Amino acid sequence: MWRSWRLGGGLFLLLAAAVTAVRETKYYDYLGISPDADDRTIQKAYRRAALKYHPDRNPDKPDAEERFREVAAAYEVLSDAQKKEVYDRYGEQGLKQGQGGGGGGGPGGAHGGFHFQGGDPFNIFENVFGGGGGGGGGQRMHFQFNTGGGGGGGMGGGMGGGGRRQRESAGLYDNDAFVQDLSDDTFPEGDGDGWIWLIEFYAPWCGHCKQLALKWRKLAEALHGVVKVAAVNCEQQQAVCQEHGVRGYPTIKAFSDGKLHEYRGDRSAKHLKDWALSLLPKHVKTVSKQSHLSDFLRQCTSGGGSSSKWGACALLLSDKSETSSLYKSLALRYKGKLAFGEALRSNAEISATFGVREYPTLLVVCGGNIDAVVRYEGEMKSTKLARFLNQFYSGKACAAAIKIDASTDLAKMRVSQLKQILESRGEQCKDCVEKSDFVDKIRQVFGVAGSGAHTEL
Repeated sequence: MWRSWRLGGGLFLLLAAAVTAVRETKYYDYLGISPDADDRTIQKAYRRAALKYHPDRNPDKPDAEERFREVAAAYEVLSDAQKKEVYDRYGEQGLKQGQGGGGGGGPGGAHGGFHFQGGDPFNIFENVFGGGGGGGGGQRMHFQFNTGGGGGGGMGGGMGGGGRRQRESAGLYDNDAFVQDLSDDTFPEGDGDGWIWLIEFYAPWCGHCKQLALKWRKLAEALHGVVKVAAVNCEQQQAVCQEHGVRGYPTIKAFSDGKLHEYRGDRSAKHLKDWALSLLPKHVKTVSKQSHLSDFLRQCTSGGGSSSKWGACALLLSDKSETSSLYKSLALRYKGKLAFGEALRSNAEISATFGVREYPTLLVVCGGNIDAVVRYEGEMKSTKLARFLNQFYSGKACAAAIKIDASTDLAKMRVSQLKQILESRGEQCKDCVEKSDFVDKIRQVFGVAGSGAHTEL
């Protein structure tokens, strides 16, 4: 829900931020990625989610197949450049309108020959994982996710294998809701998709591994949404374990900054949790006085060497004395996309600037403009916070928050921002060529008089 702000005197207009005015991100949310994810990230996210929710792996979870279908639908669209373009511009409804194809079937006629079929999720799975030998003729393949097969990797270690081998290699964390099984395809690399990863390398026959398993599950639940907790079954993923120098079980490592760091301390849940959280970098600027706020707001633009490619920054007003692990995790995941700052409750001046009386309160300041602020109204939960922040990728959420009155300096805005302001109100300016044309159109739409004689912008 968007709120209007009164800072100083006078009345102003606040653009209504209807849900339809904000870029739809449902498919990105299904895969747990941001809207600017590249093709490789999209495929990796699908592989992880598809393995997690495959019905053969979750026979006792009736909702698993629905989740499996959702992630398949998301991957089918986001992995196809044309479908992704339609979805990014018009959302799921745009895909449905384009089903008929031809004769302007796509939104605005832009994709007249576009067809969206909605493929079989099991066929999509087979195509991505290279199924083969799965009973063709339209029949669905079934996968033995918990069986052995040596170092082949992929799909939980191969299909088939002898009964004795199957029993030995069955994973300790199969079907666990919080511990993610890793394979060569899903092992983190690069920046780890913006996460710190805590990884256990184990063998299912190992006594110490079995003793650790319960603590590892509880640890994964406690760190959910802050640090990724995962495991590698070295009976099924021998090549992965060899590549990362695993010589004994269990071996615990953290993936951070593109490197693996081995843990050699006490294996209690508390010590493991403290170690994982200590690896979270603090990409959060402390805003303790008004001058700090001014400096921070300068980071909220998308130009030049800004730390906010999306042209906005998140500001948490908190009554805590230290930055929370969840907020550090968000700052890491959105590094370079949004700038992150934090102000303590004791700073009454900053709280008053934004009209904040309850803590914690998360605000997104668009373009460094304290008159263009969006307040988060939901629970402080990782998934919900990420869904909120993802709205600022396209710029429409910020466009909907900009207040337009006679004092608004439209001349300082970029043409792209002016276009987004019009689009957020369902308006277009097909005849606009110069920046001044967009300014005049906005003044007309909002009934705002010009500030004086026409000038070059």
